[in-house]
Amino acid sequence: MKIIYLRSKISSDPRLFLQQQNEYVPKLEKSPEFNAFVGDLPVIFIESGGTEEEFKKMYLSLPEPHIIVASKANNSLPASLEICSFLAQKKRKFVLLHGDPTEVINMAKEELKKGSAKDIEKNVQILSGLRLGVVGKPSDWLISSMTDYDELKKKLGVELVDVSIDEFKKEIDQAKEVVDPVVFEPYLNEKVSLETLKGALRIYSALRNIIIKHNLNGLTVRCFDLLGIYHNTSCLALAMLNKDGYIATCEGDVPTMLTMALVRKVTHQSSFQVNPSYINAKEKYAYFAHCTLPLDMCLSFKFDTHFESGIGLGIAGRLNLGKVTVLKVNKDWSKFQAFEGKINANLGRNDLCRTQVKVEFDEDISSLLTDPLGNHIVICYGSHKKEIEDLLK
Repeated sequence: MKIIYLRSKISSDPRLFLQQQNEYVPKLEKSPEFNAFVGDLPVIFIESGGTEEEFKKMYLSLPEPHIIVASKANNSLPASLEICSFLAQKKRKFVLLHGDPTEVINMAKEELKKGSAKDIEKNVQILSGLRLGVVGKPSDWLISSMTDYDELKKKLGVELVDVSIDEFKKEIDQAKEVVDPVVFEPYLNEKVSLETLKGALRIYSALRNIIIKHNLNGLTVRCFDLLGIYHNTSCLALAMLNKDGYIATCEGDVPTMLTMALVRKVTHQSSFQVNPSYINAKEKYAYFAHCTLPLDMCLSFKFDTHFESGIGLGIAGRLNLGKVTVLKVNKDWSKFQAFEGKINANLGRNDLCRTQVKVEFDEDISSLLTDPLGNHIVICYGSHKKEIEDLLK
């Protein structure tokens, strides 16, 4: 274990620090949990106050995250807090461990449950390397969701790849069905014909071809343009692509696509892009709805038309009742919202998108109204709020 000692140069009695090193540090060095958490990172032991400037001179040469250890004596903690505040302003990652050796080791044990210190840096780049397509451009009504590609590349390591609507149309026009329509024929009804189903499957084939051609991990589609051109939707295509393991969202909504990518990385499952259709903050429940959802999230489903237009193919799915996490990260990843609740009903209203759920919460959800992050939000099965909060914070 490499330890960097920082102490004030104006100390009147260096023997105090030598005694502290001899009594304090060996206990850390003998702790397997402390060593497992730290790994090969250096430990920065703040022995006294007045060390902030010295740290400032050296921090850029040190790897992240910075492991800061503060004792109970010699103004070690105040200096450490100033250093950590400085690191936060510089957007550097750090862990502050404070107290006597037993307390520091116990804090390291708790951190180790989340992973080693190196995992902190890995988590920051959890989406790094993803290539995600933007087919067309964001829908015109997403006025608060336009993203800066270069900023996201720098911050997240995600590459956004533009694909033109003309290329998408060409792929649809040339598409061959890769899924036999007979698979979905039991779901046909008076609202959705076989011809409409075949058209929806050609859209699926086109999007799969785009993913393969551009080496994408997923995409978001300016899907409403399809209504006027093909009298159809991408609802089934996106439902199938999410089941296939890709990230697939509608309306060209990049922040929602990235939120769904985060959910996939953290929980290893699909998530449901929804419109918050009704929010009752006082009674802590909300209605969420959309015309597409991942087929692997469905308890059952049936075909219907697209809600707003009344044409094409939409999906009316039923979701499992029980615990869910509701999440959204904003366009530049400077803010997020996360709530836990439970689906207690699948709804059947005729004035909402085809798949509809009622979610009840145990916590205040008023920020969905007072501090909204856009017109879409994401739902996934299970309780993942703390895990996601720890990661994003």
